[in-house]
Amino acid sequence: MKPMPFERQKVESVTPHRYRELGISPAVKAGPLLFISGQSAINAAGEVTDRGDIEGQARVAFERIQEIVQEAGGSMDDIVDILASFLDIREADTVLNVAHKYFRSNYPAWTLMGSHGFRQRGVLVQVHAVAHLGKEKKRCFLPESLRWWKDKPVSGACRKGPYLFVSGQLPIDMDGNVVNSGDHAGQARYLFHRMKDLVQLAGGNLEQDALDLISFSVDPRCFGPMCDVKNREFLTMPFSQAPCSSILACAGLYKPLAFHTVRLTCEIGNGKAVAYTPSNLFWRYLPVSGGTKKEEGHLLCIAGEVSMDMDGQIVAPGDPVAQARYAFNRIQEVIHLAGGTMDNLVDIISFHKDPRAIESVMAVGREYFRAPGPAWTAMGYTGGYFEGHLHEICARAWLP
Repeated sequence: MKPMPFERQKVESVTPHRYRELGISPAVKAGPLLFISGQSAINAAGEVTDRGDIEGQARVAFERIQEIVQEAGGSMDDIVDILASFLDIREADTVLNVAHKYFRSNYPAWTLMGSHGFRQRGVLVQVHAVAHLGKEKKRCFLPESLRWWKDKPVSGACRKGPYLFVSGQLPIDMDGNVVNSGDHAGQARYLFHRMKDLVQLAGGNLEQDALDLISFSVDPRCFGPMCDVKNREFLTMPFSQAPCSSILACAGLYKPLAFHTVRLTCEIGNGKAVAYTPSNLFWRYLPVSGGTKKEEGHLLCIAGEVSMDMDGQIVAPGDPVAQARYAFNRIQEVIHLAGGTMDNLVDIISFHKDPRAIESVMAVGREYFRAPGPAWTAMGYTGGYFEGHLHEICARAWLP
């Protein structure tokens, strides 16, 4: 069976040689979806512009996204999902205010997280985006429970066609107050209820339609209670239909005392969810897949892969290149199980304990796919589930 066609979206006016050097694409169009590499204030010479000016850097990032979407035949109204990462999370409101100039209504889903660094020093904000260029009506949801977002260009969830993107939910009540302060499980339970409500509001079902969850926590030591709530209370579907999940620590969240945020991708309809979990993944006995897609769908979401063997032992401790290669081997294995190859890879979001390792990890990635490669967004993170993880590499593929 031949793969369903997709194209590496070429946008020559967007610092083209920088992407060629890295072996990645500014954006990849797969079916109706356009995956856009993380945009930041870097010019054609590879230099950071607007140094020290978060508003100026945000404006450059959104101008680049707008240019890419227009080059692909769409507009900013087609953006359905944003992951914005900040060197200082306290600058989030400034970036949201800039975003108001680019999003007038029907706002995308947003996830906001703090990072301790990017590929180039001086970058203050990086914005990864997904657009849906199909003709279906875009539906955005902001229920009363999320009214604290109402003055921001943010929806609680955004659906176009079968694809639903849920904003990174936070343990914050309708008036903007952090709930269950100091109670990790209580905060996790609150935000998972918000996600479940949003999926239902959009016409879906969390247990049937979830493909991918990515969670960010302010401290790796609080992963345990959050994962217990997620795995035991909300991911109660058969393991064969479980979504993939990535667990990461970040340098800060939108409000102090909020310990977790979780973003969600769903595909509503298109048959049952199918989980692809190699036997050599150490989490194979949890309701978490190596990668998940719908029976009749094309989007395969792949869990954040780390350098850990089937017995839970760190592979190549302290070696960022070897750990990256191990993670890419696992990504390749999941795609093969689902019937594809690394040529089907369309989007990578990678997290790194040391941002200085990003260049070498990208060099490893080029061993696995032909240029021009997938869209790629890379940033620093403060830790994975186990001490010793130097990277966590999430991916998406488009399959037959």
